[in-house]
Amino acid sequence: MRRWRGLAIGAGCVAAAVVAISAWVLPASAGTNAVGDPGFESGLAGWSCGGTVSAATGTVHSGTYALKATPSAADTAQCTQTVPVSPNTAYTLTAWVNGSYVYIGASGASIWTPSTGGAFQQLSTSFTTSPTTTSVTVFVHGWYGQPTYYADDFALTAGSGGGGTTAPPTTPPAGPSPTKSPSPTSGPSPTKSPTTSPTTSPTTSPTISPTISPTAGPTGGTGPGASLAACPFWSAVTPPARVVGPSHNATSQAPMISLSGRLPAPSTVTGSLSGSSVTITFSRVAGAVAYRVWRNSQSVGWVDDWGQATLSVTDNAPCRNAHYTIAALRSDGSDASTGALSQPYILADSGAVQPYALTPGTQFQYEITSYNDAGQTASGFNTALGICAVDTRYIPWGTRFKVDGYGYCYAADIGTWIQGQIVDVWLPGAEADAWGVQRRTITIQ
Repeated sequence: MRRWRGLAIGAGCVAAAVVAISAWVLPASAGTNAVGDPGFESGLAGWSCGGTVSAATGTVHSGTYALKATPSAADTAQCTQTVPVSPNTAYTLTAWVNGSYVYIGASGASIWTPSTGGAFQQLSTSFTTSPTTTSVTVFVHGWYGQPTYYADDFALTAGSGGGGTTAPPTTPPAGPSPTKSPSPTSGPSPTKSPTTSPTTSPTTSPTISPTISPTAGPTGGTGPGASLAACPFWSAVTPPARVVGPSHNATSQAPMISLSGRLPAPSTVTGSLSGSSVTITFSRVAGAVAYRVWRNSQSVGWVDDWGQATLSVTDNAPCRNAHYTIAALRSDGSDASTGALSQPYILADSGAVQPYALTPGTQFQYEITSYNDAGQTASGFNTALGICAVDTRYIPWGTRFKVDGYGYCYAADIGTWIQGQIVDVWLPGAEADAWGVQRRTITIQ
């Protein structure tokens, strides 16, 4: 996913230059804005920020100041504020943002926009607190290596709905995304490295040998697709070497992820390479208002459905043996409205886009790491037991597989350090640390 595995940062914590560490204690009753200094008119008072962040004039939604933040290759320029809330209460968080790949969220609810088109755009997300919740952490951040973003006029108010509904972006992207495609997150993104010792007794390492060594794509073919450059990894970051520890099963065993209630994936998908671009067409899905298309987890396009019989998107940066994924959306990019991920489609050396799948029963030996972030993944699904991050050059999104000692995985996320033959499994809380780094057998379902 978008997270930096192995950094000792959790929800509500900020690494590097922390500008301010304090919490506002304004009442969070109905109609009252619980966010302190929501327009940054008092500088960064009440906000905890990392990276290059300031309260600046010039580009504002209202008032004199707005948050100005510039992400770097290693930092998302995040700001957080912990605010009091009431238990069992519906809240709505809104903010006005300006920039590319800007995210806001709190309490597991989040929303992002790929671009605001150079103007301020309001983002909105809702959630309902649990019976024991008395505070939440509001956050805003950009994405690694993206341009400066601005944020202004935050508001967290009670009695404005709930259930995690989010407003659709007003300016969905129409073309290829930047090199580093982000994924929506909730709260501070880095997770802790596996430093704690496992509490369960080690088990015997798997004895089944993999039947095949996976690669990022076949070689030796002929045709127009064979002349394309190999698909690169989406991040230029080089992950550190991590020591593999003893084998031990996870306490929580992941079930098969259910897609019940989600829109089905588009059908009759076709495509072909022409020159230096690939055009993909697909049929409408009843009830969908938009569609997302990815190439190896990189956003290729967001297509609105206005009743056309077929829809299409053009990838202007294809690569050899690229894997394409399509999902239908009910209203926006939230988990609740994100449809099932399509079966993988591959750009064959012949230049045709055609169905692709790893053979069920095939086994690989992979390095298995873990994370515990809350929020949305790169595909739009919320993080959960059984949602796993992969290098989509090797394991395409939508693939189901079983990890020895963990349970079942649905490939629906990516990670900065998840490069090559590595899978990152989601585990709750300290279980992610307890898992450590293991070599395990995965079996394609």
